Amino acid sequence: MTATLCDLATRLPLLVGLMLDREAKLKRGRFREETMTDLLTGALAAFAGPELLIEYPPEPATGADLDLRFWHVASGRNLYLRLQAKRLGAAIDAGKPVKLEHRAYGELLHRPNKSAPYQYRTLAAAPAPWIPLYMFYNHQTVVDDPSYAGKSPTVSGINLAFAADVRAELDLKVAEAAATPRKILHHKRLGHLRPHFFGLETILCPGGDLGGAGVPTPDLVSETLQQRWNAREGPRKGVEEQALRRLMEPYRLGAGRDGRDRPADGPAVRITQAVEFPTVTFISGRTEDVRTPVISERSVRD
Repeated sequence: MTATLCDLATRLPLLVGLMLDREAKLKRGRFREETMTDLLTGALAAFAGPELLIEYPPEPATGADLDLRFWHVASGRNLYLRLQAKRLGAAIDAGKPVKLEHRAYGELLHRPNKSAPYQYRTLAAAPAPWIPLYMFYNHQTVVDDPSYAGKSPTVSGINLAFAADVRAELDLKVAEAAATPRKILHHKRLGHLRPHFFGLETILCPGGDLGGAGVPTPDLVSETLQQRWNAREGPRKGVEEQALRRLMEPYRLGAGRDGRDRPADGPAVRITQAVEFPTVTFISGRTEDVRTPVISERSVRD
């Protein structure tokens, strides 16, 4: 039976969760975000071909950024996502156990240097047409814990969140730390950020009519992201909060016709100066004319 992107959206979070659990058996080191993101792009490589193009920049990029482009050739519509990965801290830190309610994404307040802006602010301010998202990697033992299992929003091996939501939480934390140094807001913790979570299926398996394609269209992904934005779960669900949420919906969540040019003909997996970060392009609405690039299944440097 042929696997689909919907299968991948279900199976990959489980694999990531189990891998993070196995980290406890390592004598040295730990799995970095880059490792999990490489796992994601490696899994997508199984679908590489006429409908899915994977491009890497010539120089390995630091960090765990990943760009996704959903492109409908016939209509010229695009949707661009920029994902930044952060992993959950381990159950043991410096030889001491960490309580489940204290588990956090320790690198969320990362800065390249003391004079540089916080990384979370750089992500949230990603230039148009990019929609910035976080991709959180979680241990399977956390996913299966009664504190989270079967509850909504679902905690998974891979969760997504809008960078704008995470920025709002971290801005509060940074401001409070400046105003009251002794007061600590636990806004990096899983338990605090969970109301912002949604699943990988939102972008890989949004449902709807694919028009015979094997990859989701930009409009389907856009529609599902808009639904996630406007139906965010959590403690603040009053009418006023819902109305404000709708008014604050980022305009970029809608698919549009602006963006990157047609990729060049060539292999399905390639190294090219045309991208800044590893980039996966999902090509739907293919045509029989020159608007559609010829994508072969071989992999070479351009």
